[in-house]
Amino acid sequence: MHRLAILLIWLVCSAVTAIIVRTLPAEYKAEVSILVDPQKIPNTVVQSMVTTNVQDRLATISQQILSTAQLQKVIDDFGLYKREKKDMIAEEIVQLMRSKIKVSLDRGWTNNTPGAFRIAFTGEDPAVVAQVANRLGNLFIEENMRTRETQVEGTSEFLETQLQDAKKRLDEAETQISAYKLKHNGELPEQMNVIAANLNRLQSELVGNRDAIARAEQSKKVLEDTLGLAETNLQELIDRDTAAAAAPPPAAGPVVRNPEAPAPARVLKDSEKLELQLEDARARGYGEAHPEVKRLKREIATAKAREEKEAAAAAAAPPPSPPQPKQADAAEKAAAAAAAVAPPKILKERGEVVQARERIKVIKDNIEQNEKDVAARTIEQERLSKAITSEQAKLTNVPVREQEMAQIIRDHASLSAEYQSMLAKSTQAKISTDMELRQKSERFAINDPAHVPGKPDSPDRPLLNAVGSLIGLGLGFLIAIAQELHKNRLLGAWELPDEAPVLIHVPRIQPVDGGVVGLWAGWTWSRRFAVVSAVIIPIVAALLAARFYLGR
Repeated sequence: MHRLAILLIWLVCSAVTAIIVRTLPAEYKAEVSILVDPQKIPNTVVQSMVTTNVQDRLATISQQILSTAQLQKVIDDFGLYKREKKDMIAEEIVQLMRSKIKVSLDRGWTNNTPGAFRIAFTGEDPAVVAQVANRLGNLFIEENMRTRETQVEGTSEFLETQLQDAKKRLDEAETQISAYKLKHNGELPEQMNVIAANLNRLQSELVGNRDAIARAEQSKKVLEDTLGLAETNLQELIDRDTAAAAAPPPAAGPVVRNPEAPAPARVLKDSEKLELQLEDARARGYGEAHPEVKRLKREIATAKAREEKEAAAAAAAPPPSPPQPKQADAAEKAAAAAAAVAPPKILKERGEVVQARERIKVIKDNIEQNEKDVAARTIEQERLSKAITSEQAKLTNVPVREQEMAQIIRDHASLSAEYQSMLAKSTQAKISTDMELRQKSERFAINDPAHVPGKPDSPDRPLLNAVGSLIGLGLGFLIAIAQELHKNRLLGAWELPDEAPVLIHVPRIQPVDGGVVGLWAGWTWSRRFAVVSAVIIPIVAALLAARFYLGR
């Protein structure tokens, strides 16, 4: 009875499962294989700005491709899910399509880097499924290119902005250095040797100027003494001429010159006057290289040349005719008359008096020139003292300027290094951008396009039929066991309560024929179900696992 019930239940379940499985719609799956094409140019030559690995980039691209807008466009282009649109809203249809798309990485990685990945799409129409899979592959390729270009262009623009900022800061630092050098010119560390040389020169000039002032003061004293003597001599000559002029004139007659009387004084030539000035200049301590000495020498040479020309011209002129006696007497009388009526001043200015006056004038001129020279050198001494003080202050400020300049230079060096680094990065980014635009960088390429599938991928009818048959068999055994439990039979001592005593235990009686058949006949239905389940369930589970892992 139980055997028949189990058989009927198994047959009914198997038949129902077969009918249901046969009515299920067939779904086809198409896959497109996309190759991860590495960068054509070695990284040692051009470093790519895209540093994210393929897995992370693929996850980001998948989120973008599987967005509602992208999938809705694909659905509209291929007319997918027309039947579902009657009962489902747009978001549900997009979610349904998203569940039909699968992105998987290929096995056989190199250094944990996938060389390719697959995009699979499942649908009811095999031709449309292949077209959708290829469209999804192209979307992945285009989105990868757009993402890489956007990333490198954004990086390039950012680096260009940073480069301009770094250049601006560097220009400001250079302007600051120029302004600092202009403001503190003469106190800079690199000018220390020049400052020291100027200080030594000024100190030497100050010492020389002091010596020149001392010599000028000494020369002035000598000139003043000489002036005193010259004025005394002049006064004596004036007194003598005054006394001679006050004497009564001699009787008229021929003028007879006293041979013992002094000869009239000779008038100094221009060259001789200049030679006196030259001697006074040398007496004041002027050397041969002094400008005043050189000027006097030139004027002396010019005066002598002029005097020689005048002497030569006078020698070449015809001698004057001797005067007649009457004319001579008339001239002598006129001269005597002029001398008689001449004022005393004219008499005093003749001869040695004129020479003495000229010498006094020369000495006074030299004293005046000496005083001017002393005044000029005194002013020069003050200027040199101020210049020395200024140079000493500059020399004192050099260490301070050196510290300030070192800080400015350090800032400038830091900004310059930053600018050079940003310039190199910006240049590298531009090269990387050009490489991306020329498609020489890493990119996705279709390795194997999706083909129209020849058989459905799901449902797996043999597997579903086997599962339904197994479920029917198990259900039959469960129903049989339940019937046995309702017959109020005691199957063993284990069903009794713990406090119930067991009076006698009858062992199982084996059939006479023995063997496996006899053993099976002697088992209860529960034991038979346990044995069958222990054998069939692992086998079916192994078949399901093998079909799931190896059949896909």
